[in-house]
Amino acid sequence: MNNFTFTQESCKEETTSTWLAAVMQFGLNTNVFSPLESFNLKMKEVRYSVYQKLITTMMSIVTGCETTKDINEKLSGEKLTLSMFGMETAPDQSQINELIRRFDSDSINQLENIHHSIFKEHSNSANSHERVIVDCDQTGLIANGKSFELAKKGYFAKKKNQSGYQLSAAFAGDQAETVAMFLDSGNSHCTDHYDDLLKSILSKYKDQLRQGNLILRTDSGFGSTENIEKLRSIPKLKFITKAYSTRTPRTIAKDIDYSKYTQADEAAWVYELPQNSGVRYILVQTLSKRGNLKYSMLITNITSSEMSPVEIFHFYNKRQTIEAFFKMAKNIYHIKNLRTSKFHGIYGFLWLVFITHNLISWFKSTVLYGTDLENVGVRVLIKSIGNIKGFVKRTSDGIKVIIPPMTKLSKLIADALCRPKYIQLTLNI
Repeated sequence: MNNFTFTQESCKEETTSTWLAAVMQFGLNTNVFSPLESFNLKMKEVRYSVYQKLITTMMSIVTGCETTKDINEKLSGEKLTLSMFGMETAPDQSQINELIRRFDSDSINQLENIHHSIFKEHSNSANSHERVIVDCDQTGLIANGKSFELAKKGYFAKKKNQSGYQLSAAFAGDQAETVAMFLDSGNSHCTDHYDDLLKSILSKYKDQLRQGNLILRTDSGFGSTENIEKLRSIPKLKFITKAYSTRTPRTIAKDIDYSKYTQADEAAWVYELPQNSGVRYILVQTLSKRGNLKYSMLITNITSSEMSPVEIFHFYNKRQTIEAFFKMAKNIYHIKNLRTSKFHGIYGFLWLVFITHNLISWFKSTVLYGTDLENVGVRVLIKSIGNIKGFVKRTSDGIKVIIPPMTKLSKLIADALCRPKYIQLTLNI
């Protein structure tokens, strides 16, 4: 049933989402989904197995469903993709809701281990011999209402007096891969799970750490003296973080003449303090839009021979990749629309999002490699490419998905999927 190819012939029969079919076929052919088959959950299996429901949930993420209710509309006609997993029709929203509601602490442990297993096997960053940069950050998920388990009032950017959860994550921005994740109540600090986050990161990058090729980049929330000492204690780990305190940089800046700064950007200047036990402290002075000077401190053990203070400034600012991922996850994967009020249900769905995102990243780096779509963002792939329909032609030799190149994007995805490299991949793996 999985022996099908993509073509640009003309035909008008059964239709399918070209994007969904291609991504899910890629996942099957590369065995990305295999670890999910062992997922254990106490749940009646009348028409669909737990595995099939997990796959359906991942399909809903690939197609950008805003809620589980959208599954009924978006997946109901995807007979080809559903058939890859032994389904004639998709489980409806009530069955997916029940799956998510039944997640418990053991389910979270299983999904974390599944993510780790898939990551170790398929990750571009974990299998890289080059330098790997991992960013750590936290974002809030608002959940107002008494029914949300463990939701607490806390800090939510640009939102006051809100309740919800805090999502701490590690992200390899250069490869666009999710590395680790923890979910806590809204009043939790990002450092509450810092030890666990570090442990998960280091377990995935043992070779890079041993070779001195792992750099951890964190925001000020992780920049306490205690956490810096924790990073320093890890042999061969390189790190850069912004200091937790803003008061200390302001105090230090009072004794430094403006002429000693080096301009790093249009409205930013840097000054490196004398080294302290191999750790560099770089004072950053920025001019706000209102004309006020603000100060912060970058702390790193990356040597001056590797990066100058100006290079450190720009290198740190590249951690915006994880911030962009959070924004995309909220607006494209719609993690801000909580699928349930159950804490473990929310947590489990987030793990499925993290697994699915990596699947999409690997699809891009493999199937779309060398094409005009290789560097296209997930938003365009899901919102635009995802709407391109292919016609399904079933023959004795297998199944063909025919992609009429009616628009520029449909022509690009057709060219990417129909090229010999991809046809060989689908048939032989």
